[in-house]
Amino acid sequence: MNNSQLVASITDYVEAHLQERMTLDELAKQLHYSKYYLLHEFKETTHQSLYNYIKRRRLNEAAKALLYSDQRILEIALQLGYQSQQAFSKAFEELFKLTPYRFRLQKKEFLIEEPFSAIDYLLWVENQDIRIRQGKWKEHEMILAFVQLMRGALPYLEKEAYLHSLRLFINEGNCYLAWAKGRIVGLLLFDPKVQKIENLTALPACWKLEPEKKLITSVISDKRPRLLYTTTFRESDKLDIGHRQRLLNLGFLPSQKIVEVNYPTEKMILTVTKEF
Repeated sequence: MNNSQLVASITDYVEAHLQERMTLDELAKQLHYSKYYLLHEFKETTHQSLYNYIKRRRLNEAAKALLYSDQRILEIALQLGYQSQQAFSKAFEELFKLTPYRFRLQKKEFLIEEPFSAIDYLLWVENQDIRIRQGKWKEHEMILAFVQLMRGALPYLEKEAYLHSLRLFINEGNCYLAWAKGRIVGLLLFDPKVQKIENLTALPACWKLEPEKKLITSVISDKRPRLLYTTTFRESDKLDIGHRQRLLNLGFLPSQKIVEVNYPTEKMILTVTKEF
């Protein structure tokens, strides 16, 4: 099987055994590949380790159970393979920055890892395939679907509020999309009043082609800002699969630790130069 088929087979296995104890030995036996090969191909394709993916999927389902069921926290923990409520709470707080109890009280949807879909996540494109242009309101459902696909980078998403702000960005010519082969592969919303970049994210399968840099270059060409700032994960945040490092690679520098929507983030600043 090819790379996408292999990753799809791995994630299908994970979904089928999400509430059971899984071992790499059993997975390798089922798919007839070496353990090393499975781990390497999965990370190469998804930009995160298989262990991390399984952990995020389980905790994502735990978050749903906390929000939409009346199950006790201990029941949820045991159902998802944790040996104790304490172990579950520690793992949950590492990603969500809240204990399960406080997360339930908050009653705010925060999703980090939906089931992997090769059709949605994987796209083989070349540099010349990527085109940057302004978003149009008639494309808002496609934009929303892309944002929901990128939930790991944008975990707090309230649909109605997002669509309201998206319409304003589009109407004012501040919604930039990266397209490739008929699909959105990158998004940038720009607030010229404060020179802030919102929602900068790109499909991991296209990361090597630097769609974020192409989006920022387009903003710089159109708006001529001297400085740009955005916010991202703090260093060593376990929810981050590489978004912060990509900003650093683009020349953004850490500026100030802040809290957004009750989540610890960091302000990053880019001084715009002719060389960008």
